[in-house]
Amino acid sequence: MEAREKEKILSSIRKKLQELGMSTKQEKLSGMSDADREAKMAQVKEERAVLMREFLRVSSEIRDPDYSDMSEEERAEEAERLRQEAIEEALRLEMAGDLQGSLEKQCVARIVDFDPKQQGMYFNCFFFFDPATFDHDQESPFGPMRFTYKVYGNVKPEVCEAVNILSVKIACSDVGFPIQVYGSALPETASTTSAYISSAVTETIANASNPSYPCCMAEILSQPYTCGKHIQLTCHVIFLQDEPLILTGPKRGLALLDNNYVETDLKIKDHQGQDRELSKGIIIIRGIAGRSLKKCEVETNSLATRLSTVDVMYAVVIRAVEGTIGIRVLQGEFAGTITAHTTSIQKKIVLYDSKVAGAKTRDGNVQLMRPVVCVYVRDMLIIDTETSAGEYSRLEFTPKGNSGERVVITLGGTKLRVKVAWSIMDP
Repeated sequence: MEAREKEKILSSIRKKLQELGMSTKQEKLSGMSDADREAKMAQVKEERAVLMREFLRVSSEIRDPDYSDMSEEERAEEAERLRQEAIEEALRLEMAGDLQGSLEKQCVARIVDFDPKQQGMYFNCFFFFDPATFDHDQESPFGPMRFTYKVYGNVKPEVCEAVNILSVKIACSDVGFPIQVYGSALPETASTTSAYISSAVTETIANASNPSYPCCMAEILSQPYTCGKHIQLTCHVIFLQDEPLILTGPKRGLALLDNNYVETDLKIKDHQGQDRELSKGIIIIRGIAGRSLKKCEVETNSLATRLSTVDVMYAVVIRAVEGTIGIRVLQGEFAGTITAHTTSIQKKIVLYDSKVAGAKTRDGNVQLMRPVVCVYVRDMLIIDTETSAGEYSRLEFTPKGNSGERVVITLGGTKLRVKVAWSIMDP
């Protein structure tokens, strides 16, 4: 394509401009006389001006490219070309002694991608970080209930905004339905300090570990980004458009200060059993900067890449505290569903469903898929429990900055103890 050839020319010009910049560094000019140094600087200035004029000329000739006829193979080839360019540039910078620049290019090589639905080149995962300090593979050391047992005295605890992921759906599939899906969707929390990012990033891993349930299971955990090393992924079938993935997690509340980023990396198995990329990219959840949040709100953001459009629905919760839920069977056995919602956001979050393979109890403790919910301090946390026989219970809990509470309920021959531990979140 003509546009791609011109992009190659622009890339070559950028490289030459970088080389010119390197040639004027102090160590390159050491040993020169004042006259030679002045002549060198004048030569570089003239060459830079020529290159800039050529860059502007070529840029002005590039029109919006037409990728409508691009095949999957061509897209993959273009993405690989961009990655190889970044790797080569990283090696060149390392040999030139620019270690920071080399690190940045190595990072670009890991995340640069190409997709017609993203109008060409784009980054397929979180990229606002310092590559010298940020590690995508580092697990978050923080868990829930960090301030549950803190004594505040006369000091009023500070609260912040937060996010509850409500649903992840395949809104559109270029290959139709049903489809066998596996892969990941990872929310990450950005911060203005790289130390926070590198130590407290929260990720969501879509873990297709349930061979009998007809959709992909998405699991929000604090786990490395390269989830394939740690979790065995198997295929699942999504039968209908807008069928939600089953979410588990997070293990702690998702505070909202700067932007949050949801990374998707979903694949499908075709009729020949070959892998095809379904979705790969990032969805941005806006931080609180520039917002005027007066109430809790439900928002949906979409990502169109590869062969699909993925919708992520989430609740932005104002003045939120973290509620960690625990349920134990005291008598009998429990089969049924447990859901949670708040008075502001009626969309229910499934905490437990005994019909889902993998949902179970261990030593009497019900293994909740989503044990943490962020709640507005003036709302109520509502937990609904219903057995497969139809017995029903509704509990309401008042949010607090710390401490916890427990309630025992009886549903037919089953007795359950429901506990909620409250904590503020430190963004």
